[in-house]
Amino acid sequence: MKASVATYGSHSALQILKGAKDEGLKAVLLCPRSRLRFYDRFRLADEVLLVEGVEDLLREDVQEKLTEMSGILVPHGTIIADVDIGRFVKGFRVPVFGNRNLLVWEADRELKERLLKEAGIRVPRTFSSPDEVDCPVIVKLPGAEGGRGYFLASGREDLSKKLESLGVRAKAGLYLQEYVVGVTVYPHFFYSPLKGEVELLGVDRRYETNVDSLGRIPASDQLSLRLQPTYEVVGNIPIVLRESMLEGFYEMAERFVDATKRLVPPGVIGPFCIEAVCRSPDDVVVFEFSARIVAGTNLFINGSPYAYLLYGDGMSMGRRIAREIREAFETSNLKKVTT
Repeated sequence: MKASVATYGSHSALQILKGAKDEGLKAVLLCPRSRLRFYDRFRLADEVLLVEGVEDLLREDVQEKLTEMSGILVPHGTIIADVDIGRFVKGFRVPVFGNRNLLVWEADRELKERLLKEAGIRVPRTFSSPDEVDCPVIVKLPGAEGGRGYFLASGREDLSKKLESLGVRAKAGLYLQEYVVGVTVYPHFFYSPLKGEVELLGVDRRYETNVDSLGRIPASDQLSLRLQPTYEVVGNIPIVLRESMLEGFYEMAERFVDATKRLVPPGVIGPFCIEAVCRSPDDVVVFEFSARIVAGTNLFINGSPYAYLLYGDGMSMGRRIAREIREAFETSNLKKVTT
């Protein structure tokens, strides 16, 4: 029996299912009942397993069905946001495409910072308490995802006022990170253990509300309205980077792969994203990473300019995942790409 590609109905499920079908693999959708009508519109799933929510991935009957069909789960951001990731890593017995232990590091901001520093990648300063703040900071509240709950403070006094107005105590698990002014870019990489190579498959930037619409309001009105920027992602915009910048991002990605092999063996497998701010073309700071497929890859279901250079038409990140699974299956190397 061929391997089946399974994913949960959210985030980037459509391109994952399409990629599986394009590579001749069975596409299995773990679909919330409330979203069945939506996914039926696209007719991409060969088989649908109905669930109530993402936590149902840990149900014994769901795992048994996936095992019977030689299912391999492709994880995405919903699992990071909505599941107890430690429980998922230990309790999900079905093979996962990628290094499931890296999801634990992605979900922990301090571990994230440690991994980036291990890779020799420049990161913004962080502060252990509001009293240490001496520059503009972006404040990330516990449990926030997709930018939800983030806010900006211009300095220590502004931060104290905003925390007080929100009723948030200083020791409430805040993540205080230096706010770096520049253009945000999100390059999408794929590391193939079968080839031993890093591939660049696309770049995007995120469209966030309401920070990306404030510029349409005159400054005087912004002051009178007392608008505060918010950073929740509503969509993604494609970017093609200056060609002279690509080598630097490739080098960062390769150092990241090496660092994951040292700290979280066997290291990153498949898709990952380096989330950066460019103060100038040669001054780049990395503030986050994602150790799985990111939603910005949904821009490139028919391929990006970079994917076209490597593969020609039609290579999405979802299809690249499916191709790695297919080739690993055909060469008896599935253990190299799953955990």
